[in-house]
Amino acid sequence: MRKWLAILIFCLGLGVVGYPAANNLVTEWRQEGVLTAYKSQLKTASASQLRALRRALQRQETLNKTQVKDPFKTRTERFVETTPLALVAIPSVDVELPVFEGTSEKVLQKYAGLVQGTDIPQGKQNQHSLITAHRGLTGNQLFTDLWRVEKGDRFYLKNAYGMMTYKVTSIRKVKANASRPIQRDATKNQVTLMTCTPYMVNSHRLLVTGHKIPNEVEKIPEGKLVWDWYKVMLLVLVGVLFIWGMWAGIRYNRQAKEDL
Repeated sequence: MRKWLAILIFCLGLGVVGYPAANNLVTEWRQEGVLTAYKSQLKTASASQLRALRRALQRQETLNKTQVKDPFKTRTERFVETTPLALVAIPSVDVELPVFEGTSEKVLQKYAGLVQGTDIPQGKQNQHSLITAHRGLTGNQLFTDLWRVEKGDRFYLKNAYGMMTYKVTSIRKVKANASRPIQRDATKNQVTLMTCTPYMVNSHRLLVTGHKIPNEVEKIPEGKLVWDWYKVMLLVLVGVLFIWGMWAGIRYNRQAKEDL
């Protein structure tokens, strides 16, 4: 009876600890599939195909003109998963996500979304794109570590207009009901990354803004692994459960031999 109880407790503990990691792995596979397909499309596209992709982005730019509203309270249902507007990469916190149009729940559960009323990334002056994603979702990193980004860090966008490098120049917090969270600058091309803050309270929005600078590298740098507390706790718990399971097995075998 004790043996089966020990096995049950071990399995339950492993399930509780392992579920977020397994869910995160599945979500990352889905994101990676979309990213790989999009990167391949950009890499293999001919000049005429790239021009067609740019025209499609320009048409969406026209449709996107509307009042900017908080995406976590006012969701847009428009969502075409097969065609991202761009990919966003933040190497300093190991983030790379497809960016889709709008902020429907279907988008924000798995990807980043471009807030309606802001500019589709084209790298032009007098444009300001607002890209948002959740933080703290079970089994999905998204923008969970955005708070770790510092001024001077680089992040990158890539689409039919090529790779664009942005240098972080501003990090600020605004209330969720802020009417104008971002503004254009006639002399700059800017992108702001946004998520909720504080964690689980979500009364404000964290805004990380960068302006476009000349590309310093030929391709997007590899992301740096971020050791969050929950990742460390996950490893510690898995280690504890493994050691406990080994100890319980050895103890059971010894007891079985003594009973012979």
